[in-house]
Amino acid sequence: MDIEIERELYGLVDEVVKQGRWLGEEWLGSNLLPKGQSKRFILELLHDLRDRHGHTKIDREILDLMGEQIRQSLNHIREGKGDAAISREVDLSFEDDLAVISYVNLAHRWKQFKAALIALEDKLATIRLADQLLADAI
Repeated sequence: MDIEIERELYGLVDEVVKQGRWLGEEWLGSNLLPKGQSKRFILELLHDLRDRHGHTKIDREILDLMGEQIRQSLNHIREGKGDAAISREVDLSFEDDLAVISYVNLAHRWKQFKAALIALEDKLATIRLADQLLADAI
């Protein structure tokens, strides 16, 4: 593998690990408990992320489920705020409810983790495709 591609890949993995750790720490430090049948799995996953070895267990469905848990919990506190926090940046300048601030920040952290994970998945798919194209050309 080309050294530049290797460096980029390591950088992407580093970002996923850091964002995952921060997501796990922030979520586990909040009072947001996952709900439903996935509660136990998400809690285990958050502990794994915090401990820097859980991102391989996450697929798009689980990632979306985590975002949905944050969205619903924030909407429960303030109608529509969860929808806003998941879909765009939310201004907290005049917010005084600490739970709303915490959950909006958690939604931001989740979006950062999601973006890092998607960037890594995209790069891995690109590498696989390029390898296949090169093998087919030979």
